[in-house]
Amino acid sequence: MYCPECGNDAHDAKFCPECGANLSGVKSALRGKTTGQQGGKAGRSGDKGGAATPAASNEPSGRLSPAVIWGGFGALAVIVIIVVVMASGGFGGDSSGDGGGTAENPAPATATAVPADTSGSYRELVERGNSLYDQGDAAFRDQDFEQGSAFFSAAAKVYAAAWKKQPGDPALGTDYSVALFYSGDIPGALERIEAVIEADPGFQKAWLNKGIFLSHEARLVEQEGDEKQAQKLFDQARTAFTRAAAIDPASEAGQQADASLEQLPE
Repeated sequence: MYCPECGNDAHDAKFCPECGANLSGVKSALRGKTTGQQGGKAGRSGDKGGAATPAASNEPSGRLSPAVIWGGFGALAVIVIIVVVMASGGFGGDSSGDGGGTAENPAPATATAVPADTSGSYRELVERGNSLYDQGDAAFRDQDFEQGSAFFSAAAKVYAAAWKKQPGDPALGTDYSVALFYSGDIPGALERIEAVIEADPGFQKAWLNKGIFLSHEARLVEQEGDEKQAQKLFDQARTAFTRAAAIDPASEAGQQADASLEQLPE
């Protein structure tokens, strides 16, 4: 088990031998329990449309506004997603495609319900989706992952309505996929990002996010003990990161993809 504070491999210790952090909350998260102790300090990328920085190389990049990114790599992000996935119904839930992918993964019972108003024009829907996304970001910053998941779930539904009105925008499709990811619907996120890639094979952020989604899913599968499936997913993530880096190696997304490649297990 890796320490979410410093990244040191603490094995089964209750406290990190490197920095002394209390790891009891981490262990609870890995068992699918939310104790309020998990998480870490979140950061955000730059201006509208900006990719996450290489220092935060394993968090989704997209959004018409900045994406959620975390101060720590790997283990912490996996813990957050474990908490969200467990709280929203576990793995393997069916996505509902353009319907938002969250009907079978409702918001956790302990979170305040978040309405998803899917009426209005395309622009109104995108702005509303962005607002819900930002509220999910804020909740994650406060380490309220269940409430954040509820906001992201609502954002995904609103983005789905916008996509129906004006399908094909890769930026919207990517934001939609990231909202699904943070609502706990990793299969739905992967399905959506595949649709973006099919429509625009050269959209770098889509390939970057596909790699990120796959690498997180691989780590979750690895936690469940299925090493063979985890390796398959890591290999798919490596392919996606390689494609992202090749599109424009000098861009922030390209540098992030390159950094993510180095962080994948051999």
